[in-house]
Amino acid sequence: MKTIASVSALLVIWSSAIVLGNYTHFWIGFSVSTVLTLFFVYYGIRVVPADPPHRAILVFLGKRLKAVLYEGWNWLPLSPFIFDAIQVRVVKVNQDLSEQIVRTPDYAALSVNISITWTAGRPDNNLDGTKASEKDKAEALIEFLNSGEEEGVKTIFADVIKDRLRAWAYSFQEGPADWREATASRDDAVAVLLKAILGDDLPSIHSDIPTPVLLKYFNTPRLKPLEFEMKKYGKNWEKLEELLKKLPADELDKLQKQVEERRSIIQKVRQGNGFFCKKALGVTINRFTINEIVLVGKTADAVEARAQEVYEQEADAIEIRNVLKRTQELMKELSISAEQALEVVQTERGKVAKSIKEGKLNISPETREMLKSLFPDLLSILRKT
Repeated sequence: MKTIASVSALLVIWSSAIVLGNYTHFWIGFSVSTVLTLFFVYYGIRVVPADPPHRAILVFLGKRLKAVLYEGWNWLPLSPFIFDAIQVRVVKVNQDLSEQIVRTPDYAALSVNISITWTAGRPDNNLDGTKASEKDKAEALIEFLNSGEEEGVKTIFADVIKDRLRAWAYSFQEGPADWREATASRDDAVAVLLKAILGDDLPSIHSDIPTPVLLKYFNTPRLKPLEFEMKKYGKNWEKLEELLKKLPADELDKLQKQVEERRSIIQKVRQGNGFFCKKALGVTINRFTINEIVLVGKTADAVEARAQEVYEQEADAIEIRNVLKRTQELMKELSISAEQALEVVQTERGKVAKSIKEGKLNISPETREMLKSLFPDLLSILRKT
């Protein structure tokens, strides 16, 4: 509109100059109109950066409109007074949450490390494959701005995950029974936390049965239930099967499809291939992973001590077996008694060098002669000591 007005004004000046024959006024009008037009065009140009990638929300008279400006040159007349733009970075943000310490029902402390990758705005396609509208894309960016942009979204994610993770770890209904189950239940935790984050934005599963239970039951091969799940659904899911048998065949098929869809979403988001919009924050979840669940604190020290004890017991058992095997070999090869063979083995292993020095009179002449033949330098060394 402003351009049309400028051109119209220019034409009026030209016409007046021609009619009046005043060519001086003509050139003055031409110069002024050209300068004003150039200023008008120049100050209306807004560039949305492409590196790093950005989008922008169109603003009219200070009010955000549901319209998106894409990277490149955009012309906004009378900017910034009438039209303007709010730029938003749309790069992938890798957020590593601080170490989360949670406790299981057996009061063991666990350290959980979680990473999440997200992007401002929403994907081009919805989960059902349809194209997202420009209005939806603009609304997502506006929600992102309302959430405090990058720092605000990070804080919200950290709070939600922290609260939900603690509830899961200590829950007697959906969480692990002890620390052993917790360290082996990473997939369960991902499913629960992803539901907490995306909420209604996830395709729903129409069942009163917890999603982690259904994911295990319909898995190929079928996974075993955890301890708390056994109490409610049977050691081999027999109680769960009784519940599922009550469903009509079409509902059961529908339920299984919903579970498989949820499994696909979890796999994609763990692999970094997710494109799931969190509408309330105006972001897209690309990746969500639990890097590790590690036992810490006094329980970890006790488990480590017990593991060391078991290791030492196994090492002792191996050593004894080796001694017995070597003793039997010497008895067979040299036709000597078990006591004599054991003395030789212990001498070989350096276990009785001091005993031989202090109590050498107890070694029989036959054994002494045998040692002399087997280890010609041993007796001379023992005499010197």
